[in-house]
Amino acid sequence: MTNPLSPLLRRLAAFTAAELTVFSFLIASLIGGTLLYFTEAHRTVTVRVPVHQEVLIQTVGNALPTAQPINDRRELHTVTVERQQQGETFIDAIFTAVSALCVTGLTSTDFSQFSLAGQIITLILIQMGGLGIIVFTSIFAFAVFRGFSEHLTFRKMLAGIVDIEHHYVRRMIRHVAIYTFAIEGISALVLGTRLAFFIDPSQYNHLNPWWWGLFHSVSAFNNAGFGLQPTNLVTFANDWVVNLTIMALIILGGLGYPVFIAFHAWIMSRWSHRTGYDKKLFAEDAALVASPIQLRIAVWGTLSLIALGTLFPLLVEQQNPALGNTFSQRLLASAFQSVSTRTAGFNTIDIGALHVSTLLLYMILMFIGANPAGTAGGVKIPTIAALYGYIKDWFRAPGLPVMLFGRRLSKFAVSHAIRLFFFSIFYVFGAALIITVFERRWLITPDPTINFIKVMFETFSAFGTVGLSMGFPGGVTSLSAIFSTGSKIVMILTMLVGRLGPLTLLAALPWKREFADAPLTPDHDDAVRVQIG
Repeated sequence: MTNPLSPLLRRLAAFTAAELTVFSFLIASLIGGTLLYFTEAHRTVTVRVPVHQEVLIQTVGNALPTAQPINDRRELHTVTVERQQQGETFIDAIFTAVSALCVTGLTSTDFSQFSLAGQIITLILIQMGGLGIIVFTSIFAFAVFRGFSEHLTFRKMLAGIVDIEHHYVRRMIRHVAIYTFAIEGISALVLGTRLAFFIDPSQYNHLNPWWWGLFHSVSAFNNAGFGLQPTNLVTFANDWVVNLTIMALIILGGLGYPVFIAFHAWIMSRWSHRTGYDKKLFAEDAALVASPIQLRIAVWGTLSLIALGTLFPLLVEQQNPALGNTFSQRLLASAFQSVSTRTAGFNTIDIGALHVSTLLLYMILMFIGANPAGTAGGVKIPTIAALYGYIKDWFRAPGLPVMLFGRRLSKFAVSHAIRLFFFSIFYVFGAALIITVFERRWLITPDPTINFIKVMFETFSAFGTVGLSMGFPGGVTSLSAIFSTGSKIVMILTMLVGRLGPLTLLAALPWKREFADAPLTPDHDDAVRVQIG
């Protein structure tokens, strides 16, 4: 019997993995934005727009009691004023859809005011974006259409996206589905129980505690940072259960599915005599998704960055009340923001109240991100590890292979890391430059509403698909809310580039098609494979 999906599969097979990934994100963004535009059309939306305001500046000549003000002058500053409109503008609807699909969390309007239909659509977009659109649809395709996974061209295409051998696609997708829905489901129960029985409903605006738990579990595991309250998680700054649950979800999502599968395989291989599972099968599962070096990079890199992001603010922000009054409060806030800053975008403190040195560290963490083949953004930890090995080995004799943990890295991993780092730096600063041109009317430095540091922080956050923002006085949204349409488009593109990866976009260029199946250059003997980006 002829498979009714064969014509569709033949069309899909005409795309390379990079082309299909880019195309699917663009189409899903357009569909999601259109749906949000219509679901929110009935609402009266309150927005804030920038305006200029003159401020009188007085300079006193000396500290004597008889000193008189001298050099009085008026300065032009940027402030925001409230305006109301009917429904979301199309550009804001697209912005929200892309932010959800790219699991970023930046908002150009108050997401807490979205309708239930809009929240559900956003949650679906978050889940699709976290899993990857093709993987997300494949999970349901495998479940509904028998034989779908047996189509060789489709399996090859999907294998190129998830970076495994096409023989193991079905097994990989099964693992991903089980881990995702099990972790999100258990966490939703924990958060829902916590809110329903132990938290005053006024603390979460009298929302349904089970919906709150489900939404934040999906958002946290997919490293999205969307929340149902105007102040995100600030009201839970001292709640250890909520904080630790969200932190665990963010870390698990950022570790990447290859790490999950490898650890699962390792555990089950040691219990195979009791469970009856095939030990050889689990060994194959571990080997096909990640090398031991990649696992060590993922784990040690994650722990090191969390420690750095926790200890640095504790030292720098000792006198800053934004972190809390007691040491335990400051420790919890620092640890939470360290975990969230690398990729998730939740906040329990006012990011705009932190010192510049802490903000610079957060920009670095946002740029690095977490691990490949997961829900995180950034250039990824293995990229930085490969670059570290490359620089370290530059001091050794020329011609020797790059080493990490006593093993040789493949040439492809090193060259891929260099290309990814270069293009990412180039893009981030290019995007920030364009935004400063578009917003030059309002960028009056220094200014508490909008300034260069805030623009850079917002751009790094968008590229790292993080979602943290320094915001602006009087607002509960991201800084992007007061950007012009041109700057919002740049931010949309930045979120897409950050989620897809600069090299994926470059690989999707038409003239790269003829090199899609080109063999890799000869590598060192015993070189280990490490996934980059």
